[in-house]
Amino acid sequence: MTQTAEPTTLSAGAEVDPQSSPDTWDAVVIGAGPGGLTTGAYLAANGKKVLVLEANQVVGGSTQVFRRAGNKFEFDVGTHYVGECGPGGRMQTALSGLALTERIKWLRQRPEGHCRIMIPGTTLETPTGWDTYLERLIAAFPAEEAGLRRCVRILRIISAGEEPRRKLWTLLRWGLRPITTLMDACGLSADAQAVILAENGDYTWPPYRTPAVMHGGLLHHYLQAGAYYPRGGGQVIGAHLTDVIQSHGGTVRTKSRVERILIEDGRAVGVRLRSGEEFRSDVVVAAGDYKKTWTELVGDEHLTRKLRRRLADLEMTQPMFAVYVALDVDLRERDTPPLAWVWPNNDVDGYYREVEAGRCPEQMPVGISCPTAKDPEGTHSAPPGYSTLELVSWAPKEHAFWNVDGDPMEGADYGRDEKYRALKAELTERVLDTASLMIPDLRERMVFCEASTPMSQERFTLTSDGSCYGIAPLIKNLGPFRPKVTTHIPGLFLGGASTEHMFGINATIWGGMKTAGTILGRDLEQEVKDGAVFVNEADLTEITEDWDPLHASKPGSNIRRPVRRRPQTTA
Repeated sequence: MTQTAEPTTLSAGAEVDPQSSPDTWDAVVIGAGPGGLTTGAYLAANGKKVLVLEANQVVGGSTQVFRRAGNKFEFDVGTHYVGECGPGGRMQTALSGLALTERIKWLRQRPEGHCRIMIPGTTLETPTGWDTYLERLIAAFPAEEAGLRRCVRILRIISAGEEPRRKLWTLLRWGLRPITTLMDACGLSADAQAVILAENGDYTWPPYRTPAVMHGGLLHHYLQAGAYYPRGGGQVIGAHLTDVIQSHGGTVRTKSRVERILIEDGRAVGVRLRSGEEFRSDVVVAAGDYKKTWTELVGDEHLTRKLRRRLADLEMTQPMFAVYVALDVDLRERDTPPLAWVWPNNDVDGYYREVEAGRCPEQMPVGISCPTAKDPEGTHSAPPGYSTLELVSWAPKEHAFWNVDGDPMEGADYGRDEKYRALKAELTERVLDTASLMIPDLRERMVFCEASTPMSQERFTLTSDGSCYGIAPLIKNLGPFRPKVTTHIPGLFLGGASTEHMFGINATIWGGMKTAGTILGRDLEQEVKDGAVFVNEADLTEITEDWDPLHASKPGSNIRRPVRRRPQTTA
């Protein structure tokens, strides 16, 4: 079913006038991450005149990619594995309303074990299904069966919706308390706890401060239906969402940093760029960093007393330190898992405490993502006979730790500083040490290596403290306490990782649809579930063999290097 929606005005007035001023829009979206682009796509597909503004030169936020060695290797910045992408999942639902389910194809990773967890003396493959997960935990720690059964049962009740009659009591008794409190009460050993906590790098927050319901939700996100990866790499997400917007009369502009949200008579009426350009609109959607939206783009004079207090003590999740590696071997021939979390010791909280104190321990936990192994065609990340790896850990956010005096967002020249470069090289070696526990000949087969720091994240994504996941998952930032997409300023809406719809690629795309629905005053989720499709796929750009998602994600920019040919991405 294809539904062509009647144009709906965002405020009282007529439909979009094609002859109206090019500087006047129905909606201006700040930030072209997956959340902002999805909001823009749904608004444009429903007849709105939409402008999306991105400070970076490429859209996609943390789903973007970059290429090195003359386009020989491609690396994902943050698209490692995503849950709920199968039939009926939130991802497919959100994309179906935009006619993108065949253009963005999700590849299910090994159902028998999509993620390898390694701590000293124990290796466990994370499967699909809570029952199988519990069986593997018991097989790894048979002496702790009773405690494991109790712990997993509680997590299933509070996070997976099982035993609904017991959920409220269990949530109040255990779900709001730290996950470590629950595991201690179940008598679990340090090793068993480390295995259960191993994937908490997916939200980079210390277990002793993480509510059990939060960690249980992370586990359920993957256990319920497995883990997925987009065919062709993360950049296909931003490229296709951009295509929807621009194919429906909208505009996506890169290298366009917003300096201020314009507020007149208490209402958001547009934005001003650093270049001095102004764009008037009925609606402004701030889909970037939550903290900077209020403190820099809106300004203190427009904040409520309650919001000022919240911002004063707002904590962000820990930032990432990432190492990008290319090897002269096809790791698929070794049956290397597509994903892994390797911990050199079992002290998960101990590592976080060191990072919180502004130190980086000698032994660093590492998440290992292998795009070559995740995508059977594999041609987007490396040529035949080679593999790419993305190795992620986390490190202190303080500028002083990195010997950075200025603001990375303002172009601080830190990249050539000797102390910065030396520390970056030192942490790179530590990450490689840990990754070598799974790939022993890593250094011998390495033909390319590059690292990025929290300063890089701040510079390119304009996020507070270089955080990838937004505001910290504390009780005061979860559930009914999490920021809504509506604000106290009429005409101003929020999107992105720090809203009520949570962080992560799946959540921000889903949240983008929900934000658009809130703006339109409609339940887009239910409409899509009922079969509504607001886009005619024939109106979208034809996908040919040489279609390049990175090129398509740089509206108005020219790629100076020749593009690489891609495999066909449509069914």
